[in-house]
Amino acid sequence: MSDEVNNEVKEAEEKAKAAEAAAEEARKEADRIAKKAKEAAESKKAEEAEKAEKEAEKQAEEAKKAAEDAKKAEEAKAAAAAKEAEAKKKAEEEAAKAAAAASAAAAEAARKQQEAAAAKAAKQNEKLEKVKALKASCPPEYKPVGTSTFFWTGILCWLPVLGIFITLILSIAPKNRNLKCFARSKLAYYIIMLISCLIIILVAGAVIPADNQVEIGNALLKICRALGMNV
Repeated sequence: MSDEVNNEVKEAEEKAKAAEAAAEEARKEADRIAKKAKEAAESKKAEEAEKAEKEAEKQAEEAKKAAEDAKKAEEAKAAAAAKEAEAKKKAEEEAAKAAAAASAAAAEAARKQQEAAAAKAAKQNEKLEKVKALKASCPPEYKPVGTSTFFWTGILCWLPVLGIFITLILSIAPKNRNLKCFARSKLAYYIIMLISCLIIILVAGAVIPADNQVEIGNALLKICRALGMNV
């Protein structure tokens, strides 16, 4: 009986040792797995950290590039503003030069126009002075007569019946020979018309039959009376 107990004890001890060995092996395996897990975790963290660091470096580079682009944009903007200011200044200078040139040209044109007007006025005054001098040097009977005098004299000379007497008076009475010659020219018209009428009457009297002569004479009398002539 004691042998069986001893055997059982031994078996139990062996089982205990086997369990302890298994436990030790399990513990070692667990430590090994934990170590691997820790190493994996650390490796993963390192990779993530490296990845994050690379991402940060990439973002830093992008930020640096963006800053450089912004700086270049500011420089370009400043250069464009400087060019615009220079172009504006140049345009203002050119506009000022053009305005000055236009003003000078206008002043020159005005001066030339004034000189031309002054020369024309001087020429007209000189001509008027010459005319006045000629009028002053002319004897009274040869002094020029104005256009209005000729106009109204012509109207008076062409009045029915009365115009003949006015023409005769003006061809004899005036001291001014110009007016007298004008009246004599009108008198020459009257004489030519009278001679023409006499010739026409004589020819008509020789050609037209006697019966028709009376009718023509009566018609002429009616025409003269219609014109206001007392015949």
